[in-house]
Amino acid sequence: MSQDVKTYYENYDEGRRLSRDNAHKIEFLTTVHYLNKLLPPGSCILDACAAEGEYAFYLAKQGHEVFACDLVDKHVAAMKANPKADKLVGVEVANVLDLSQFDDERFDVVLCMGALYHLFEPSEREKCVAECLRVLKPGGIAAFAYINRHGMGLTHFAGGHTSVDIWEEVRKTGKHQVFYGMDFGEAQKLAAKFPMTKIADVAIDGLCYPLAESFNNATDEEFAAYMDYHLEICEEPSISGFSMHGLWIGKKE
Repeated sequence: MSQDVKTYYENYDEGRRLSRDNAHKIEFLTTVHYLNKLLPPGSCILDACAAEGEYAFYLAKQGHEVFACDLVDKHVAAMKANPKADKLVGVEVANVLDLSQFDDERFDVVLCMGALYHLFEPSEREKCVAECLRVLKPGGIAAFAYINRHGMGLTHFAGGHTSVDIWEEVRKTGKHQVFYGMDFGEAQKLAAKFPMTKIADVAIDGLCYPLAESFNNATDEEFAAYMDYHLEICEEPSISGFSMHGLWIGKKE
């Protein structure tokens, strides 16, 4: 599966995904809202699935000490070529299933912002969480991004794709191409296998994909008003089950 994931991202512009338009900005704005609220000043952070460094560079600018890793060579090369690369403590290729280059309990914060999107087997998802917690200090904060399968289904139909076979595949298995979508409550069940205390489970982009046209045509005032509303309700279960992306945040016991 890792080679399939690498191939997918080698042919996809992940670097612009979170800033492409208003609809895509919702995920970034919501995530940094929570990180700014929860991360202690001057934290030592591992961004273990950094892509091209959108969160890593942002957090380094906030004064944190950030190590950035990614599975995809293209992403790591982009981070190293970034004019702000010297703001990161380190940048390297790494697989979140094996972070053996990092010592136990090294980091105050570990971000896993993509691996769970692609891990089909429960054993792999558990190993991902276990490795992130191994390198996290007791009392440290872990953030795991995931995809909701119902959000995947809604987006499939909102995009004008009406293949019943694809919809059935997503609904029953959560799997489509290189992506895995969790069923409602599955992120919490995964987290409950480990010594973590839940802080928040957030619908980080809400209905941004089905309603993308509305967000992208909104005025600045309208979009700001929506973001205020979204941040008020993004932890409600009635919203989180249909958000394309979720973010489970917890503290290591």
